[in-house]
Amino acid sequence: MSGNLWMFSDMLDDEDAKMMQHEFVTYYEGADYYGLGLKVFTRLAHEAGAVYKIGKRVLIRRDIFEEYLRILRRKEDTSEMDENMKSEDNDMRQGALTLDAQTGRMDIRFDLENYYGGLQCGEGLDILINGEWVPTRIEMGDGWYLSGIKTDNLEGLIVRI
Repeated sequence: MSGNLWMFSDMLDDEDAKMMQHEFVTYYEGADYYGLGLKVFTRLAHEAGAVYKIGKRVLIRRDIFEEYLRILRRKEDTSEMDENMKSEDNDMRQGALTLDAQTGRMDIRFDLENYYGGLQCGEGLDILINGEWVPTRIEMGDGWYLSGIKTDNLEGLIVRI
């Protein structure tokens, strides 16, 4: 085996080894090997710019096609992560910590007139520190504090709950 193929020899079958010997494949060979329908494989090959026409014969350059598949996969993974982050953020409301002077409790202000309604000791929330959400809980001792977070003043800190 040539190149780095030997490192993966235990994961390859005869079909893979045969395919590795060819730099170019036909539409039918490619569709069969990659497990795609002929129309889908043809469309992806053209999108990838991997199609070479030699006379009446059409060949697909495998390395270009496979790189295009990797790019599509990365885009798909990234969009899934974005969707997961959006759904996670939609489940939680974000605001700023503030002290309710009447009750003496910490509260979360979501906008000008919308408040959480007062936090209880031990209540869990996430705090934004250097662009990262850090899970913590609010507690009361000599004053209000966040468990595991060192700060003198809680007011104005961005949190989500």
